Amino acid sequence: MATDNYKSTHSLEKFQHAAAAIMPHLNKFRRAVSDHPAAPVQRKRFISDCITAFTSIDDYSIESDENSTESETLSDISPIPQHGEVRINIDEEFIQPTTIKMHTVETFIRRIVPDFLTCHQVWLAIHVLITIILCVLYFTHKIETSAGTIAIFELLFGVLVRNEIFISLLHCFVGIVPYFKYEFNRMLHCIGGLHVSSAIAAFFWLLISLSCEWHGLVVRITGGIILFFVIFLSLTAMPIIRRRFHNVFEHIHRYVGWTCLVVLIVHVIFLQLDNFQSFSTKALFNEAVIILVIIVIIIILPWIWVRKVSAQFSQPSKDLTVITFPQALYPYGSTTRISFDGHEWHAFAIALTDPCSDQHSILVAAAGDWTKKLAENYQTNKLPEHIWIRRIKGLGFMYSIHAYQKVLIVCTGAGIAPALPYIKDPLPTCHTHILWIAKQHENNYGEYIWKLVQSRQPHFTLHDTKIHGRPGVQLVEDHFSKTNSQAVFIVSNEKFTNEITNALWRKGIPCFGALFDS
Repeated sequence: MATDNYKSTHSLEKFQHAAAAIMPHLNKFRRAVSDHPAAPVQRKRFISDCITAFTSIDDYSIESDENSTESETLSDISPIPQHGEVRINIDEEFIQPTTIKMHTVETFIRRIVPDFLTCHQVWLAIHVLITIILCVLYFTHKIETSAGTIAIFELLFGVLVRNEIFISLLHCFVGIVPYFKYEFNRMLHCIGGLHVSSAIAAFFWLLISLSCEWHGLVVRITGGIILFFVIFLSLTAMPIIRRRFHNVFEHIHRYVGWTCLVVLIVHVIFLQLDNFQSFSTKALFNEAVIILVIIVIIIILPWIWVRKVSAQFSQPSKDLTVITFPQALYPYGSTTRISFDGHEWHAFAIALTDPCSDQHSILVAAAGDWTKKLAENYQTNKLPEHIWIRRIKGLGFMYSIHAYQKVLIVCTGAGIAPALPYIKDPLPTCHTHILWIAKQHENNYGEYIWKLVQSRQPHFTLHDTKIHGRPGVQLVEDHFSKTNSQAVFIVSNEKFTNEITNALWRKGIPCFGALFDS
């Protein structure tokens, strides 16, 4: 009997050691074929002194201890309270360096490039190079296309890169590109640089057309008016003017832009009359006419889908207003544009969708003049029952999360809104960890959002600025290393976003942030 007990005990010990040895492989298999959490394993951990962190237990964190003995069995494994989740503290002594290994040349470039140079300037440089090549071909008569036609094509390009449908298609395409993910996505986020460079190139080519090509009087007059409008729009769009007089800029850009479109139509009509010889398909549908028709369609299309819909308002705190609209089927990372009067429009990320009630919601933080007035009108019950909304939704930079498998999302305050879809219904192809930096999260953002974030346990970290103060770059770096993420996405104010993105970029860490001059 004693012998049988000894054999049973010995067999159990061998089974325990074998189970511990194959646990990493079981974790990988379970992660690959199931949504269930991986089995718990021993791991080395780290954390800053003031942060309580919640992290997943996965195969990326499995490490073997050379000093361990056979007496360590499965009893040493951290317990799992519920749903495969565990609340842990992480020792700072195990912090791993966050700087990614880079080639010497790449490291040198990232060190010397100043912070004010962005992908906007890269787009501008590319466009300037293409324009120089076209100029050489034009003046050496290698191409037969007129300068006026090239100018109209540049205007088409400038309008196209601002179209929500076109940008959404580019996001879907770039999201599946397997190589140079950071470079492609970053250039896409800064595609506004093409909008600016196209306007400059259109001005340049139209000037060449009026100077070097024969045109009638009406064409020269309309061409001069277009040149003036392009200069005027470019000056009012300068960052220093755009930020200080944003509402004025929006009205000028919209109404002067539409006026410029009308003048362009007249310009193209008389351009065709100057060259008209006989009725034919080629005469009526040449390059300039086709490009003009496409420009008109691109500009008018978003306004065709403008609707006035009912809206519901709620205010978890005096600094946050939640607006709910009908319809719910929108992809993650979508943005919507709303207006109270149909003239002044504002864009917000879609925070929550509810397919059952067919509704979607946005979070509006009281940060600017319009948003503060919205919060005040709610308190005085002066909000309208209906709001103008664009049915065509665009995709923001958060959609680029689809390009990665493990992502750290850093949000400050109401910046949690774009991250909520990834919290409520996590992507099956991407693991996200949320770092939410705010003041008194539950009190300021409501019970629903608080519980929604809590349901993401253990894949979130809360940093209360009232207790711990304003965080720095190191907090983000530590969580990037801890979560073994492939990229960082930041939704915050301009100062904090630029500070983090620039610091992480110099360390070779893919980091994306909201753009304030896109």
